[in-house]
Amino acid sequence: MPISLTLLAAVGILYIVFGAIVGATRGKTNTNIGLGDDKRLLLASRAHGNLTEWAPMALMLIAAMEYLGASTVMLASLAGGYFITRILQSVGILKEGEKPHPFRVIGAMGNMITILWGSIYVGLYAGAF
Repeated sequence: MPISLTLLAAVGILYIVFGAIVGATRGKTNTNIGLGDDKRLLLASRAHGNLTEWAPMALMLIAAMEYLGASTVMLASLAGGYFITRILQSVGILKEGEKPHPFRVIGAMGNMITILWGSIYVGLYAGAF
């Protein structure tokens, strides 16, 4: 399962990077616990939290697809696209203004497409649909 394991490792590194951004922002804002009053810490925390909330499902579905024998081209495309859009979404959250940043919207679409595609593939294989 080299594709899903590679994606898992890459998302793990991304998880550490965004966790470090939260820690650095805590230091800059002198906020030990909670989010304080600084919007930068809220955005950093949400970028990290959003990854934590959405990545497990996408990773499990891509791993299931690989286990079930999905084509290498399909898996590599889905995993690569997911990773790129995952970065875009997190960066978009960090750059959030009065309106959603376009990267956040693109990233959210990438998350949803990956999870929908994986769910349909696994569901069809299981005979659920």
